[in-house]
Amino acid sequence: MRPALLLLLAAGSAGTAFGWGCEGHQMVALIARENLTKSAAAAVDKLLADNPTSQSLNPYCKDVPPDPMAVASTWADDVRRNEKNGTWHYIDIPLWVKATSGPIDKWCEPVTDPRPDGTRPGCVTSALDYELGVLRDAKQTGTARTNALRYVIHFVGDMHQPLHDSDNEDSGGNCTGMKFFDEPNSWNLHAVWDFKLIQRDLAARKATQQSYAKQLQDQYGAKFRKDGVDTKDPVKWAWEGHELAVKVTYGAMKPAIAIEPEGAKVGCEVEKNKVTKQEIVLGQEYFDASIGPVREALAKAGYRLAALLNATF
Repeated sequence: MRPALLLLLAAGSAGTAFGWGCEGHQMVALIARENLTKSAAAAVDKLLADNPTSQSLNPYCKDVPPDPMAVASTWADDVRRNEKNGTWHYIDIPLWVKATSGPIDKWCEPVTDPRPDGTRPGCVTSALDYELGVLRDAKQTGTARTNALRYVIHFVGDMHQPLHDSDNEDSGGNCTGMKFFDEPNSWNLHAVWDFKLIQRDLAARKATQQSYAKQLQDQYGAKFRKDGVDTKDPVKWAWEGHELAVKVTYGAMKPAIAIEPEGAKVGCEVEKNKVTKQEIVLGQEYFDASIGPVREALAKAGYRLAALLNATF
């Protein structure tokens, strides 16, 4: 299992184990917003308005679209250290696993009461199921249901970032070092997928989070409305993310990172040093191979989140 919050180890680089970073999570929420029923939108907004976050909370994301769901989308990252539930944000399905469906229990603990040290067991699929249960329980307090809503918004986004569904003895890509285009800093693979690819695409399109979300709806909306996005099985979503990690996130790299075999216990520093020595540069070819899947994953997360909330309210 990876640490709850793993900062990049390379000097001069930055990033965290957040899924999609600020912009990605916000755009998932904005897409979901546009696909809510009127009753679901009203219920969501009422919960968020009636139960605001603590004034002592210092949100990491500062450039936030003026939408309550977008604001709520990154709350789970802001509180994860205090809540001691960092493992709720991912599931470490090893990269060597060939399956694309089936049980994932061996890589995921159920959510239970805190351990003696205060940490909460669970992974992103069990945490999503748990928080959906809280959200749908009318007997819960308004605060509990609102925090559950914030978790659901966030976890659906997390699950569609492939490095939150996979691991190569590198803490979901955090224990790596490589260049992104000609930037002088070194980045890890998780940071590239969290925000570097998205930020480059935003800049190329001269888009805001709002306009980019609209473009994604225009690109994928008709397809998803016609074919559906399978909103009933988050375990399937985890397998989708794992498969994307195998085929694109790692698979599109040249030179390729070796897939660590079953039973390997490499350790973060060792894996990072191995990858850094390969002097990988993720340039235009990698961007072109990755940005389409990134866009589709963001859009799919938004539509799936909307469907979950429409079914809830």
